Amino acid sequence: MKWEHAVVDNKWLEAKRTELKLPDSVLKLLYNRELLEKEDIDRFLANDLNGFRNPFNFERMEEAIEKILKIKTNNETLYIYGDYDVDGITATAFLTLVFRKVGINVKYYIPNRMDEGYGLNKKALTEMNNNNCKLVITVDTGVNSIEEIKYARQLGIDIIITDHHKLVEEEDKEILTINPKLSKNYPFKYLSGAGVALKLAQALYKKLDEDFDKLYKYIDIIMIGTVADVVPMVDENRLIIHKGLEVIKKTKIKGLTYLLKYLKFGDKDLTTTDISFFISPLLNALGRVGDSTIGVDFFVEEDEFVIYNIIEEMKKSNKKRRSLERNTFNDIDRKYSLMKNIDFIFEASEEWHPGIIGVVSSRLALKYHVPVILVTIKGGFGKASCRSIEEVNIFDILNEISKEFIRFGGHDLAAGFVVSKDKLDFVKDKVGKAIRDGRGSHKERTVKIDYEVSLESIDDEFLRNLKRLSPYGLENPQPLFLDRDLEFIGTKKFGVEDRHFKTFLKKDNKLYSAVAFNLGDKIEDKIYPFQKFDIVYYPEKIYYKGEEILQIKIKDFQYKDEFYNIFEK
Repeated sequence: MKWEHAVVDNKWLEAKRTELKLPDSVLKLLYNRELLEKEDIDRFLANDLNGFRNPFNFERMEEAIEKILKIKTNNETLYIYGDYDVDGITATAFLTLVFRKVGINVKYYIPNRMDEGYGLNKKALTEMNNNNCKLVITVDTGVNSIEEIKYARQLGIDIIITDHHKLVEEEDKEILTINPKLSKNYPFKYLSGAGVALKLAQALYKKLDEDFDKLYKYIDIIMIGTVADVVPMVDENRLIIHKGLEVIKKTKIKGLTYLLKYLKFGDKDLTTTDISFFISPLLNALGRVGDSTIGVDFFVEEDEFVIYNIIEEMKKSNKKRRSLERNTFNDIDRKYSLMKNIDFIFEASEEWHPGIIGVVSSRLALKYHVPVILVTIKGGFGKASCRSIEEVNIFDILNEISKEFIRFGGHDLAAGFVVSKDKLDFVKDKVGKAIRDGRGSHKERTVKIDYEVSLESIDDEFLRNLKRLSPYGLENPQPLFLDRDLEFIGTKKFGVEDRHFKTFLKKDNKLYSAVAFNLGDKIEDKIYPFQKFDIVYYPEKIYYKGEEILQIKIKDFQYKDEFYNIFEK
């Protein structure tokens, strides 16, 4: 992994130090994130809910709200139709709760991944029609379901599409769509599906002159969906996550209260890492190998016994998911682990569970730093999950041959498609050629270092300053620091196939607890006495046995040659 050191303009630093009265530790991070002007910096650091943009900047939002109010006035039924991933589940649950709070008769529908697949489907529309549905609002899906929308109209069902995915076909202007990627007026393009649902709710509450506090007490639900969808952690997404992490500590969702107790978080201030690694996988497991509808039940249900059973189902589904993911990942990893100069990974099988190939694709893309397309085959058709890397826009590549697909959609770095089995070789060849022509040779992964900070200089004030720029994620990456000449003491590998390791870092006769994820294969089984390392890291406070301690998260490390070479000889 290549280390890239950020360089800060010292004239800018000196000027802003006087103008903004901020410490250098904060100013350097702002500069590295291209936040250079006072207005942008003030807005970024404020995290003020007044910073939310006007939902009526969406061109047809007024029309959408009129349709919803008509349902309310006539005491008719509307359905929220959500995708089966965490983003779709949370968006569905949020709209269900906040619409019911203002007297709208709401039901919800989440399609079964195995039987119905992605997007709107005619079976679901027929069922909703039989339940006297007059309006369907999609969340996190629907933008490419043109045929299904026509079918809904034939049934007499009105449709509002709220989505954030890219459009494959030419836009049908008759379809009422709220989608930042299709909007000419709405300036922020990177909302999650849950984020778009929040904008719809904001518009409704504004039109009804309702107190926005009724919305924001449930913003932790939107936060979970936003974190899970890995959208850029800037602008409105940053507001959603910052406020959501505050609200979840005293959540109004009974299911979340029980889940946080099960996860033993106690009074800990939750982070996006906690959401990504502990909460999202449990919800995601329901959509991948279980019944995703009960994921919405989890958020809206008040009965303690029902909630308990849902959490048990989450645990069971998650255990099954992890086993399936591990086996599938290992099968593919064995094949590619000895290969060199891999441009991309494209594999298909009739044995894989379609609910887990997205996660496996992500892990493979992370390990090999190449685009990955995995396809499950059933009944003569292949269903693919695609994950990519920063250098390769997989959506654009697949969009060039989208006429070959039965279904297709996604983002720049994540996409999916359904295609006839006999066209898989054609797709593989086209994707391979596009990647090779577009990328050239394989690029080494790069880790970007903000600046050098010795471990002994980390104190509470330094950590508080880091927190001012959080939450971290895409477009607002976790700050990374460099320290030199450390010893690793008591190093132990852990995790599946020893993928990770924990150690103590020794410097100037002080020890610091540390952990390194996905670096187990890089550390030697035997570390010689006095062997020195340079590390790229970030610090954070964690709870251990009821006590808050400092832990160093190692993102990469290098052996110091002057020691390593002596022992190798």
